[in-house]
Amino acid sequence: MRRPARAILLAGMILCVPAMAAPADGPALYASGRYLVDGGATKVHFHVKALLGSYDGDFLAPEGAVTIDAARPDRAAVDIVFPVEKLTSGDASIDAMLKGGSFFDGEHFPTVRFAATDAPLAGSQADTAIPGELTMHGQTRPVILSIRLIGVTSDEAPGLSVLHFAGALSVERSQFGMGFARPFVSDKVDLTIDAIFRRP
Repeated sequence: MRRPARAILLAGMILCVPAMAAPADGPALYASGRYLVDGGATKVHFHVKALLGSYDGDFLAPEGAVTIDAARPDRAAVDIVFPVEKLTSGDASIDAMLKGGSFFDGEHFPTVRFAATDAPLAGSQADTAIPGELTMHGQTRPVILSIRLIGVTSDEAPGLSVLHFAGALSVERSQFGMGFARPFVSDKVDLTIDAIFRRP
C-alpha cells in the first residue's frame, strides 16, 4: 500500500505559529515589535496512524511573523506560511505523492498558512489556546493551537529578542479535501510544533 497518509498532517503546520503572554504582575513578558519566524530552526512534525504502522514527516522552512502591538501587549497577530515543496517524510517517493494531486497538490496550492489576528500571548506555566485559521489545499478552516512558551535563547539579553515555543494541533485532513486512502490511513493528523521567533 502506498503511503498517502503522510500528506494529511500538513494541515497542522501552520499551526506552528505561537502567540505570547504577559504575567499578571510586573513588566510585560514580551516586548512589542515584529518577531520573524526562524525558518531554519522551526518545524512542524506530523504523525498519522495507518492500518499497518504510522507515517511521520516534517513541514520545514516557514516564513512569516508574530507581531505584538505596544497598545495591546496581551495580544498578537500571527501569520505563518509553509511551502508545500519543503514537506519531507524522508522518502522521496512518498514526498512526491504527498505534494501531488491526490493530497496537497502543490502545483495549484503551493503553501499552507496559519493566521490569527487576536491571539492571546502564551506563558510558560500552562498551555494557551490560540484560535486561528488554517488554509490548506485551497480551503480555510478554523483551528485551535495549543502553545506554550519554552523560553528565551540563553545567549540573549533581557530584551527577549529570541522566543522559543512548543505546541500541538490535531486536524482532520478530509476537512481540507484530502480524504484519499481512508479508512486505511487515519483521517486524524497530529502535529507537534517547535518554533523559534527572532526580533530584528
